[in-house]
Amino acid sequence: MRRSLYIFAIVTVLLATGCKSSKSVTGSTSSYDKNRPADTRIEIPELYGDEKLLVDEALTWLGTRYKYGGKDYNGTDCSGLTMQVYMKALGIALPRSSREQQQFCKSIHKSKLNAGDLVFFCTGRDKTRVSHVGLYVGNGQIIHSSASRGVIVSRLEEKYYTSTYHSSGHVQRKTSSKPVKKIKPEKPATPKFENEPMQFDLDEVIEAKIDSIYSSFLD
Repeated sequence: MRRSLYIFAIVTVLLATGCKSSKSVTGSTSSYDKNRPADTRIEIPELYGDEKLLVDEALTWLGTRYKYGGKDYNGTDCSGLTMQVYMKALGIALPRSSREQQQFCKSIHKSKLNAGDLVFFCTGRDKTRVSHVGLYVGNGQIIHSSASRGVIVSRLEEKYYTSTYHSSGHVQRKTSSKPVKKIKPEKPATPKFENEPMQFDLDEVIEAKIDSIYSSFLD
């Protein structure tokens, strides 16, 4: 009887040790496990403040399908994702397109990236024109909306992203010591209708096609 209890105690200790070791290998906290695809290893560092708010919000979008011009959980494109993450997490309004977001940000070196910063790519015809954006989540990873796989986490060291990398940017909070002067418009604003035609960015459409072709070789 004592021998059986002794063996049971040893097995219990070994199992507990094994579980602890496997958890540390993933490098991600358990709160993110339920949000990530089974085939994706996401390594999220310990975050605080705005960085944590941004990354936590971004991770809730994992698995959302890609939709050009979309910006909600029914479907989103790359710039729609980053725009919504910043609005929901920090109440900061980003421009709509990836190119405008790049111009909106303070340029930083790739080696200075912190969680929540934006990373820009040129994936269209013009290799100097920004057409894709992702949000940096730490440990060399970005979360972004892929045209073929929806919202996923990718590593910046992947060849596709190193070859199309354009720049990195930090979103600054807009502050002003002067009171905002309200200007009464001379004419009433033109009402916007739900069926108003959407302005398409040709490079972002091409980016979606190229990304889809590239991803087909990975599958």
